[in-house]
Amino acid sequence: MTPPDRPHPSAYPARPALGGAPAEDRSPVAWRTHPPRGHRFADTLFAHFVCSPFVIGGVVPSSRFLARAMSREAAGFESIVELGAGTGSLTRRLVADHPRIRLIAVERDVSLARQLARACPLAAVREGCVHQHLDEIAAQPARTAIVSSLPFRSLPASLASVAIATLERFLLERPAGKLIQYSYGLRAPFAFSHPAIEWRRVERVWRNVPPALVWIARRTNARR
Repeated sequence: MTPPDRPHPSAYPARPALGGAPAEDRSPVAWRTHPPRGHRFADTLFAHFVCSPFVIGGVVPSSRFLARAMSREAAGFESIVELGAGTGSLTRRLVADHPRIRLIAVERDVSLARQLARACPLAAVREGCVHQHLDEIAAQPARTAIVSSLPFRSLPASLASVAIATLERFLLERPAGKLIQYSYGLRAPFAFSHPAIEWRRVERVWRNVPPALVWIARRTNARR
């Protein structure tokens, strides 16, 4: 029996599940930045950042607030291509918000890509760099949104230049397309060489580590 001077154990609030989120909030969409029980440290974004700091670009996944802000910008398109999917914090948000839209998620790191494919089976996960999937990206419909988490400021110049050229060609060929990218600085994420493409800052997300800005890029003659 419980001693009379102590409350019954049922009076105490239930402990949250490992990872900091309540047990009932452990669905693939709710997983976000809270890894499930048994999740290895080697699978975390921080571990991958330690191994490849210039390619990964950050030590923690994007917050759910940044994911929601970027996902809102992808509404109304026929197809979504996510670049730099990482551990999938944004991928899961895109799947939840746009369940009827085809989603292709591209991730360079093989182990992260395979981990994401298991955790988010509704997305078509592709391993490799952007330029390795040019044919599939080029085959997407005219109204396609590219959602990018690529760390252009820290990427090696060789990788950044190829990715930028791919995105520029994509936007030039699709007046109805859109690039959604976030950055941590006040400047545009990177410069396009073609004057017909312009950046527009759409939202600041304070509840992210660090605070981020959401940008969109389109052809200047595209309908907004």
